[in-house]
Amino acid sequence: MENTKYDDKFYRLPKRLFKEEQFRSMTNEAKALYMILLDRRCLSECNGDVWRDVYGATFIIFTIKEMMRLLHLGNKKINKMLKELEAHNLIYRSHQGLGRPNKIYVHDLLKADNDNWLPKQFKHRKGRTNEKEIL
Repeated sequence: MENTKYDDKFYRLPKRLFKEEQFRSMTNEAKALYMILLDRRCLSECNGDVWRDVYGATFIIFTIKEMMRLLHLGNKKINKMLKELEAHNLIYRSHQGLGRPNKIYVHDLLKADNDNWLPKQFKHRKGRTNEKEIL
């Protein structure tokens, strides 16, 4: 059998999503999407200040259309999964307007000290969902 090398070896999925009570109600599909968003966040961190806002918080740009293509799912399903991740405080979507895609702030459950994943200006709005998105 030929030994093939891949650049993208694997995605990381925190065990906490399966062990902690607060995440038990999450669908496995939402957990899979979180795993992909977390991977994107790690890439953003590696690429430096380009993916940091004025407060120093790391964000990602990942459109609904890109998610649909990667996961082979429809728009409604992707939006449902994103709302589920927001409800469990794993992501926050910041609407940019002017036809630009949302900035997505991803809470990294793999880091022990991760209280400052969300910029202060959004903390009061954590419970709200932002449904507007450009495909």
